[in-house]
Amino acid sequence: MFSGSGAEPEEALREADEQDVFADYGVARAFSLAASILDAGQGGLTKSEIRERVEHYRSLGADQSEDAWERLFSRDKDHLRSSGIAIAEPATQHEDYRYRIDPADYGLPPVQLSEAETLVLARATQLWSGSRTRSWLEQASWALAGLDSDAESPAPTPAGVRGSALDTLQFNLGSDEEFDRLTELATFNALDAIGFAYTARGAAAPQPRQVVLLDYAARGHWYLIGYDLDRKARRVFRLDRIHGPVTELKPQPVLGEDDRQSIAATSAESALQSLNAVEDRAELLRGALSAHGQPAPKLPRLAPSTPTRQADPAHRKVERVLSMAAYLLSADGVRPSELMRRHQISAKQLLKDLLSIQQSGSFGPGQYGEFIDVHPAPPLTMRAFTEEYLAADEPITLAMPSQRTGDVLARPLSLTKPGALSLLIALNTMTSAVTMGTALTMGTALTMDTAVTTDSADGDSQEVWQPAAMSLREKITAVLPAGLQAAATSVAAAQQAQTREAEQLRAAIEGGYCVELRYEDASGSSTRRVVEPAQLYIDGPRTYLQAYCRKAQAPRNFLSSRILAQTPLPQEPISEFARELAVSPIAPPQAPRGEGAFDVVLRFSPAAAALADRYLPQRQRSHADGARTISTWFHSREALIRLCLQLGGDVSVLAPAQIRAEVFERAQTELSELLG
Repeated sequence: MFSGSGAEPEEALREADEQDVFADYGVARAFSLAASILDAGQGGLTKSEIRERVEHYRSLGADQSEDAWERLFSRDKDHLRSSGIAIAEPATQHEDYRYRIDPADYGLPPVQLSEAETLVLARATQLWSGSRTRSWLEQASWALAGLDSDAESPAPTPAGVRGSALDTLQFNLGSDEEFDRLTELATFNALDAIGFAYTARGAAAPQPRQVVLLDYAARGHWYLIGYDLDRKARRVFRLDRIHGPVTELKPQPVLGEDDRQSIAATSAESALQSLNAVEDRAELLRGALSAHGQPAPKLPRLAPSTPTRQADPAHRKVERVLSMAAYLLSADGVRPSELMRRHQISAKQLLKDLLSIQQSGSFGPGQYGEFIDVHPAPPLTMRAFTEEYLAADEPITLAMPSQRTGDVLARPLSLTKPGALSLLIALNTMTSAVTMGTALTMGTALTMDTAVTTDSADGDSQEVWQPAAMSLREKITAVLPAGLQAAATSVAAAQQAQTREAEQLRAAIEGGYCVELRYEDASGSSTRRVVEPAQLYIDGPRTYLQAYCRKAQAPRNFLSSRILAQTPLPQEPISEFARELAVSPIAPPQAPRGEGAFDVVLRFSPAAAALADRYLPQRQRSHADGARTISTWFHSREALIRLCLQLGGDVSVLAPAQIRAEVFERAQTELSELLG
């Protein structure tokens, strides 16, 4: 029985119905600016007309100074230009200048794809794994091939073309954070001097670096190759160890003759050779000793670990909402669940984006407001959006006040930088196969036996996918900024897998036969087992073999660095189950928590903080110096001790204290044995 006034439940109900999610007015304002200028046609609009017609400029009224309005107007124009919308500026400022957006120049230039290029596009997108990367690729595929493209479905094989092994490999080259950083760096040109904070291996905190940008490369992680202006030498920087914004040095420094000669002599390949060097075992053990030699510090308070994503900058929000509107305008209807998956956004962010679109509009000469109609209309509360709107998952459609403007805004705005970059890397990987000759290794081509071939009239086999991949790459680079082209020009995935063993696994997957492995698990125990190889998965610096294990009678993922020996069994064909496994999507391997697992608290140094996500943090805390503390679990004490020794102090055990002491004792023992 309720106590007190009977009005309290009604008041609570009213509070629950009060608006708690709002449009992003900066996004709605930029969208309204683009739509209003397009509505005006070739005549364009003057500044005073823009201020009178564009919603969110009008509402500011006389309270805003002229200077404040000018700054707001300039920022909105910059956001639209960053999204690929050309708005010209007058050579000299005058009030009568008319701002125009030419419909012929709006959005991505038309890209005509042949049937072979369309097939290559679909196959290239399927090489990648990871939901966020695949969402970027899905948007890129739609921008290039239109609504008929479907990155989620297996690419069809044209008649007369015999199968390829593209489906037998997927990769995820670097983390989402590294890709975000790479697209940020792609806005700079080669030889620009830039500054950023960087945490080197073993450093306690980030330090400022001033670098001339030279190149990019991938070896499991993404790296920036630059000339360090303070150290007067070439340096290689891991992108996940860069903290905070990257800025252009102003004024640009004047380089001396020695600097220019050193820069000219730098090559990406030689710069990356040091990354392949074997680390000094004694130094790693000393690092582990140093990290575990004192009693553990007091455990910090940890918060629940939830997937986090840094808030998009304003220009990225504008680009996303314009792209979302284009997709909605070009389709008969798109479900909310598809929009969240496609743009990798939360339910709350989708509601904000829909409200931003709904509140985009302008006022015509008659001062009548015209706004975009979103159907069904999004509610104003998160509760109603979650419980009713998302639960119904009805297709969303948009209706523009002006059909002409709607037709223009329905065009793909641009290739997103991450989507284009991911696609170019996949195409580079594919085309590298033929150029490296017939004796392929995994490092030269992840496509394995991927050349789709047809039989010519004279009976010779003629490759048809490789020229299509090259021509598609040329068409994509023609519509990209120069910086982004440079970032992907020479990158092909899986450079870490250039080994004879990798080629053996490739041959087994191609040939459809078994392999006997001698495999060491994380705790150091080794077993022999016969496996039916299905596909290889490149996850940053790690390469996994996914296979059906006859010993376990279940699918398993085998880390390549733990395969001690392998023997091909060409007389043992794989099963139909393994063939089906070869064409199924693969996710980063994660072992479930089972009996015998124990809880631990680990500290990752600033240089290794990005590695923490690989160990399934249950609770975590990020520290001001860039380090991370997480609570997680392990199945094996031996596996945990080995991890700490291998990473040389970049990972330390804070709890339990007994395992922390064991790491110290093991490091001490192994260092004594190593030094004799």
